[in-house]
Amino acid sequence: MSTQILKKIQDKDKKRQELLSQLVLERKMVKGSFCQIFVKCGSKKCWCYSVKGHPHKRMSLHENGKNYTRAVPVEDHEWMKEMTESYRKYRLMRRQMNKLENEIKRLLDQQEEKSLKRTKKGKAYLEIPGVSEPIC
Repeated sequence: MSTQILKKIQDKDKKRQELLSQLVLERKMVKGSFCQIFVKCGSKKCWCYSVKGHPHKRMSLHENGKNYTRAVPVEDHEWMKEMTESYRKYRLMRRQMNKLENEIKRLLDQQEEKSLKRTKKGKAYLEIPGVSEPIC
């Protein structure tokens, strides 16, 4: 294996292992998003009638192909913000892990291609015009 490709693979695998150790840590998280919405109460005498409405904190989630929203009690606002942020960070690490794995696969494909070309060199019977893969 090319030492240059091996070094790149080892570097990416080290990063992958670091991410993996973070991903498997037990953590608290809530899948969904937490936001503030504004709702008008419907009373023409209320102050909200002429503006956006009364502010409410809600969370939304997607389960079994359906979207749900839930009101979050005031005492849980900060907790819900932390839990949904924890989930977002977890998913970001998962995407980073997938990217590293794809980069490792790409490097292995490069190494495979180099090895195949090097092996065929000087063997005319292995050379097939227009075909880079061996035929079995």
